[in-house]
Amino acid sequence: MPKVQLKKNTEELLAKLGLVEDANWRVGKYSGGMKRRISIIMALVNDPEIAFLDEPTVAMDPQSRHAVWDFINELKKREKTVVLTTHYMEEAEELCDRIGIIDNGKLIALGTPKELKDKFDVKTLEDVFIQLTGKKIRAEV
Repeated sequence: MPKVQLKKNTEELLAKLGLVEDANWRVGKYSGGMKRRISIIMALVNDPEIAFLDEPTVAMDPQSRHAVWDFINELKKREKTVVLTTHYMEEAEELCDRIGIIDNGKLIALGTPKELKDKFDVKTLEDVFIQLTGKKIRAEV
C-alpha cells in the first residue's frame, strides 16, 4: 500500500474510533478499550474485503463499544464481510446477519438472529445460547 494511502487510512480510522488526540501516546499508556480500538485499526488499515474481529469490544466502556458497533455497521454498508467472535449475545444480535453458536468446539446452531429466536421460541439470542448450552456455570479450560 502506498505510504500516502496508508497515512490517509490511518487518519480516517483514528478519527472514526476516537483516537486522534491520543495517537501519539505510547500504546502502553492506553486503557484496555483503547488497545482494542488500536487492534481494530491495525486489522483494517489496508481496507480488506474480509475483516476478522475477535471479541472487538472486550474491556470497552459503553461509548467506545457503540462507536465500534457503528463502525462495524459502516463496514457492512460498504459491503465488507465481517466475521465477528463474541460472547456478548446482545452484540451479535445488534451486528450480525447470520449467527453460528459454537459449544465445546462444535457448531450447534446456525441462522439469522430471528430464525434462531423463532426456532427456540425465545426473545433474545442469549436465551437461545442458554437453552442450547445449559445454565450450569462451566469451569474455564
